[in-house]
Amino acid sequence: MNENSKQSRLQLHQFLRTEKEGILDDWRKLSKQKISAAYHLSDKQQRNRMPELLESIAANAEKFSASQDSPNVPRKWPKHHAQQRWEFGFTLEETTREYSFLRRVIFSRLTPRIDELTADEIAFLNEALDESVLEAVTNYISKANQRLTSEKERLKVTLECIGDGVVCTDSDGKINYMNPAAQGILGCSLEYALGQQVNDIMITLDEGTRERLKCAAQCAIENGRMTHRGPDVLLRRPDGKLIPAEETAAPLRNASGELMGAVSTFRDISEITTLTQRLGYLSAHDALTGLPNRAMMVNRLYDSLTEAEQQQNNIAIFHLDIDQFKDTNDMFGRSAGDMLLRKVAKRLGSCIAAAENACRAGNDEFTVFAEVQDQQNAVELCETLHECIRRSFKIDNNDINITVSIGISMYPDDGGDPHRLLMHAETASKRAKAEGRNTGTFFTDLMNRDAEERHQLQLHLKQALSKGQLTLNFQPQISLSSGKIKGAEALLRWEHPEFGQVSPARFIPIAEQHGDLMVEIGDWVLSQACHQLRIWQDAGYQSLRISVNVSIVQLRRNNLVKHISELLERYQLPPSLLQLEITESLLMTYIAGAIEQINALKALGIDISVDDFGTGYSSLSYLQELPVDELKIDKRFLRDVTQNHEKKAIIKTIISLGENLGIRVLAEGVEDVITADFLKENGCECAQGFFYSKAVHPEMFEAQYLRQL
Repeated sequence: MNENSKQSRLQLHQFLRTEKEGILDDWRKLSKQKISAAYHLSDKQQRNRMPELLESIAANAEKFSASQDSPNVPRKWPKHHAQQRWEFGFTLEETTREYSFLRRVIFSRLTPRIDELTADEIAFLNEALDESVLEAVTNYISKANQRLTSEKERLKVTLECIGDGVVCTDSDGKINYMNPAAQGILGCSLEYALGQQVNDIMITLDEGTRERLKCAAQCAIENGRMTHRGPDVLLRRPDGKLIPAEETAAPLRNASGELMGAVSTFRDISEITTLTQRLGYLSAHDALTGLPNRAMMVNRLYDSLTEAEQQQNNIAIFHLDIDQFKDTNDMFGRSAGDMLLRKVAKRLGSCIAAAENACRAGNDEFTVFAEVQDQQNAVELCETLHECIRRSFKIDNNDINITVSIGISMYPDDGGDPHRLLMHAETASKRAKAEGRNTGTFFTDLMNRDAEERHQLQLHLKQALSKGQLTLNFQPQISLSSGKIKGAEALLRWEHPEFGQVSPARFIPIAEQHGDLMVEIGDWVLSQACHQLRIWQDAGYQSLRISVNVSIVQLRRNNLVKHISELLERYQLPPSLLQLEITESLLMTYIAGAIEQINALKALGIDISVDDFGTGYSSLSYLQELPVDELKIDKRFLRDVTQNHEKKAIIKTIISLGENLGIRVLAEGVEDVITADFLKENGCECAQGFFYSKAVHPEMFEAQYLRQL
């Protein structure tokens, strides 16, 4: 090897290193022009491992020129480069073309100096580039095979796991594959089915006629297009069982478009058929009671009205609303309440001529209709329904007694449209409930006007707070022994610009029917009461206690205690100066939930007063369970108390009960000096009522009562 050869052998690696950036730049531009996959690559992504590859070739060229040993062809960098190209979605052709472009760029730059290289050096360069291409191709094919194997495995697992049956055939219609689901649906094994005609395995019948049909796969092969069968077809298994099914098949073709066979997918729709029937039933019936729902009731009522019109008959529609159903849920649990509703539904079915003429119209509401001779006949049937419901219900070893308020509308007097008749019956039931429950009431046009008035009040009540129409008045609570003021009850008032002074007895029930509205109003009352108490505290009236009524909607709210705690903190008030009044009926209705709430309120230091005490409840066990501070004798017991020995006895008993339990007793509704003296003589501590004062604005209350302290 002479000196000139050594000089030329050194020039190849020097050339590659000197020209590397130019080579890469020309190669990058050429690749982006010719290879679509390279369009969206950044320059860094495009170069990838090509700089390392060129350096590797240069390093091996340097060694080759020094030793003339067989070249160590680079493998690492072509492998890395091919891996990246695979991940970027290059095809095999695009990957190999990159190397042909690299070869073109190198030799175009090398051409002016090609005579300086020996044939061995040129051969080395070509061999290095060839081996790089080979390594890239080998890696690419390996990745492709891995993906193919993975996809085949995924396809196999998918076919074995899916619930739909899959059958594949060749071009002659012979089965060459069945997945497990297909074997289960068709009732035969893969071994049995392989090589058999698909039409002999997938025996398809018309559901209506039981006529033999060609299966979808056979049709797809014969017609060369996708074919669907079902849902009105049956598949007959070897054991004779018929399976409702749906089948879709498509021809399978190769790249040249030649028919290779067909792929059929099918499923057993027995469950779907059953569910469809079930859904049809549920769409027309109440899930809990099994009675028809309102939609089905309307349809049946349409038919009955048409028949009644032809025969000139009368039809009575009865809307039943269970009285105080929530009390039952609270006392015995929701499951007991559900059982009660089911038993009520069963009884209704036995009380009327046709059980299908009853429906569940709401949570605790039912509707029945029946043909009647006249209104008197409707009255008799209403009484039958009352008697049917009044009988005790045995639930979980408890005897539960309930009553219903019934509203009645008549066809044709109250309308000829089912929706109108049902609405009128419901309106009448609300009136029956408002008039004392456990009664029946016929619909009148006056009820519509009343319902419309309630609706208007509801709409206006929602705006009353923001428009400043609600105010708090205060009624003094007087010590009977000293005659001095001990506290005040905050009473809500609504002055409407159109309706005038709206009674709380009128608008509070409306607010309670819309829970969010009652909570909003209740929160405002508590806030205003605390604000006013703060004003009077700052004015020097330190010992005044204010009582605020709390509704059942507020008591059921989980954050009531938190809300009151925040108010006390905001206005820096002693908790003992805020008293909450809760009606006895509310406590009995919600005793389980009340215990936890009231104990939490007492923990804050707030007094609890039981309002309307003594009205209708004989059990006083809750007084032992709840930390009650005050009993308010209901004003109904004070009317004509001096002439009524029974009322006298009741009041004396309540006062004595308070003394024995260490609970304050206050009488409300005191209207004359005789009643006041009677209460004082019998040891009642405090009283309030018109005898002392009506509820007045805060300014008047302060002027008349607080400044006298």
